[in-house]
Amino acid sequence: MKLFNLPYLAYSRIITSMNPIEVISLSFCSKKSRERIKQVHFHAYYAVISTEVHEPKSPTLQLQFSPSTQCILIPFQRAPRWARCEGRRFTGVIDGVKHYFRCMDDDDATVLYSDIMKSGFQISSYILDLLQKKLKNLKIDLNLIDDLKRFITEPCLKSLSRIEIVSETVTAEKLSVFFNNIENPVTHVQIFSKVEGRVDPNSIIFRSYILIIYETNWITREHLLGFNGKYLCFINPTFGIEGVIEFIKQWKNGNNTKFVALKMTKVPREVMNRDRFISEFDAKPWDPTKREKCYIYDKEITDAQDIVADLSEGLDFERDDGLLATIRIRPHRALFQFFVWHKRFTVTK
Repeated sequence: MKLFNLPYLAYSRIITSMNPIEVISLSFCSKKSRERIKQVHFHAYYAVISTEVHEPKSPTLQLQFSPSTQCILIPFQRAPRWARCEGRRFTGVIDGVKHYFRCMDDDDATVLYSDIMKSGFQISSYILDLLQKKLKNLKIDLNLIDDLKRFITEPCLKSLSRIEIVSETVTAEKLSVFFNNIENPVTHVQIFSKVEGRVDPNSIIFRSYILIIYETNWITREHLLGFNGKYLCFINPTFGIEGVIEFIKQWKNGNNTKFVALKMTKVPREVMNRDRFISEFDAKPWDPTKREKCYIYDKEITDAQDIVADLSEGLDFERDDGLLATIRIRPHRALFQFFVWHKRFTVTK
């Protein structure tokens, strides 16, 4: 192929300017073309497997090379009957299996279908390997997956760092089967679903670095006290002030040096009892000599975006090992926050 007779800088510039679907099609032309494409550096702007981006709903690889390129959708299903005579066609061999692909464009994305059923992970793994990228994000309705254990153990999911559960309602059994079969630790977990049944407090869910739960009716005292990550967030929590105090006491009387913050929004009015926290922890107003005014969240929590919390009205207390903590209560916003200062002052260069 004459394209690859050009110097690397020339053909790599041409390839990265191509429509993403053209790059995939080009990779099937020969072994040489595939290997040369794998040498090109692509900035995979966004890569996720989601059940929220295609109708009818099914797991779909959503891939975008850059903000200016069109998004690719690869549904884990065959093309609907009405679409089987439309769009562009090309063939490709993956792991010795020949696929007849059909590619259709709409306003927002290019949709790529294969004629082979249940080949979504095979195709996804091929494309991610072609781009030399790892899949980091999964946004999934667990009720759309027949075999959760097999699904989560697929090789291309071993690199996941962020999982969002978006089922409207999910059973505790499904949630447990899914998370307990994850082989590698997941940094960031968000659960939007209502959960039916009891979830084991020792589940891997509560060992995530970042855990955000939007429907909290299933959360108990044991779940709260069993959290072993860095950042915990509840939207509209159903537990009262006693559970919150017990959680903070557990940190104060323990030796956990990993925990960073508890944040709760839409908090019950009883948790807004500022005097109770002053009494329980002998908490004092902010002393500028002991810490800065503002708390800067870790990059891993904010996805590389700086977020700052003004804690000038917070209540401070120290643990026996010298770690400083701040309780911040904002009744007008029904907001409660508990921060641990692993670094009290920012070093200015």
